[in-house]
Amino acid sequence: MSRTSIALAAVLILLGLALPVHATAAFLVGGGSAMLATVQNGVWCLKGMLLLHAAILIIIPRLGLKNVRGTALASFADEPFQRASRWELATLAAILLVALLLRLYDLPNGLWFDEIQTLVDYVRLPMGRVLTTYDSQNQHLLYSVLARCSISIFGESAGALRLPAAVFGVASVWAVYYFARLITGRAEALLAAAFLAFSYHHVWFSQNARGYTGLLLWTLLASAAFIRMVTGRYRHPWGVAIVYGLCMGLAAYTHITAVIVSVAHFLIWVVLLFRMKQRPRGFDAWLPGWGILFAATITLQLYAIVLPQMFATVLHPPRGAAQTAWQSPLWFLTESLRGLGEGIPGGWITLALGLVVIAAGIISYWKRTRAGLVTMLLPAVLSGLALIALKHNLWPRFFFFSAGFGVLILIRGGYALVEWLLPPRFRVLAPVGTILVICASAITVPKAWGPKQDYTGASTFLSREAGATDAVVTVDLTRYPYHEFYHTSYLPVDSLSVLREIEAQHTRTWLVYTFPIRLAVVEPEIWARIQEHYTLAANFPGTVGGGDIVVMRSK
Repeated sequence: MSRTSIALAAVLILLGLALPVHATAAFLVGGGSAMLATVQNGVWCLKGMLLLHAAILIIIPRLGLKNVRGTALASFADEPFQRASRWELATLAAILLVALLLRLYDLPNGLWFDEIQTLVDYVRLPMGRVLTTYDSQNQHLLYSVLARCSISIFGESAGALRLPAAVFGVASVWAVYYFARLITGRAEALLAAAFLAFSYHHVWFSQNARGYTGLLLWTLLASAAFIRMVTGRYRHPWGVAIVYGLCMGLAAYTHITAVIVSVAHFLIWVVLLFRMKQRPRGFDAWLPGWGILFAATITLQLYAIVLPQMFATVLHPPRGAAQTAWQSPLWFLTESLRGLGEGIPGGWITLALGLVVIAAGIISYWKRTRAGLVTMLLPAVLSGLALIALKHNLWPRFFFFSAGFGVLILIRGGYALVEWLLPPRFRVLAPVGTILVICASAITVPKAWGPKQDYTGASTFLSREAGATDAVVTVDLTRYPYHEFYHTSYLPVDSLSVLREIEAQHTRTWLVYTFPIRLAVVEPEIWARIQEHYTLAANFPGTVGGGDIVVMRSK
């Protein structure tokens, strides 16, 4: 056991034993807070996890494990890994610089509902409250912490709120290159980075004050560490296992659904163990298991202080979610295709061709590295099954963590089709064709810079058109933004009787709504009233699917 491990274990034991429960909770949330008792339970969990990690540091060196290299669990059919050349690094640096500029441009434009709720409910809180609040699935803890730091430094603004997403977005462009270099050639790795850099969807999520680009980054890095472990491509075994654990822990701390990625890696590791022709020997075969164990304990450590809140929150379905079309796999499929069409020139024809290319990419990767292919595909499959089993909304954004894998499969498919269908002298068409596709994708990027939801545009319209004796009412997902963020005098309505009373007391009534799929389910009587007694006054488009701000006027 090294001196560093002894010292770290001693510090963890000291913290675990000496950390005062009541004083710590009071420091974080305030002595008179209603959350004090819950946070005190969280502090006990925190102390327990500190002691557990101290025990791990003490026990592991005493298990007699030796870094004896054995047969790797998986291998590749292509050439060995090669270090990056100067021109390769220079090209990557240029891609990252352009990616940064594209993501910083017009960063403050038009917050949407989830971003507004993140700012008002979490980011505006003192840091202690941010760290100890998990009352909604809209709380992406790591992102809220970083956004709180950002607005503390730069002041409150949409740009400061979104800055961590932009930084994570640029970092994930590098991460897809890093992951790709482990499973394919340098040209495809660079093209994958460029594809994400000039992707409408990636730019959109990089300007979305949520944790999805962070989740993409940590998933790519953790998957790269997993590939290194199962293929034996590492110098320091404990180092790569700890890196895996840290990345998966941060991924889960960004969004709890990242746990499914570790579950997928665990299943892949178990299958690889059983497929070995001889009894596993050496340290290589068991290293992924240690990495997954570290991921579990680090995740618990990060969430320890909110564990009492987390389980109830995660297992509680959002209001209205159980009956909306958002839960339908068919809606998910059509919405995913519609969203992809927004960022791909050519619409449905291009999508159909893309499916053929993706199929070719899957076949090619299956021949080259089955472990790599399953590492890319299985997390998304398990995520879909879990969401369906929990009767959760099947929003496409829940699968954005697989965007890098999708791009790699698409590019590999293009290369494979050229290799299979054309003579060797035409192989140059593969990179040329990919570059043309990237250029076409870049044309769609400006559409990502529009407002995600144009609450401001609708408010400006109403201030101009609504008379002094008119009423402006908000329903469902327009109530919160206009009341809590924009602080308007609009009248929030949550029942048909209240709406009729307002109509009777005013010359004319203006009604603002968004996301009609949800509104029709959670407020069916109000929705029926809108259809029968209101006419469209104005529609303010946004880049969030179904999120147009619609202004209706009573007939």
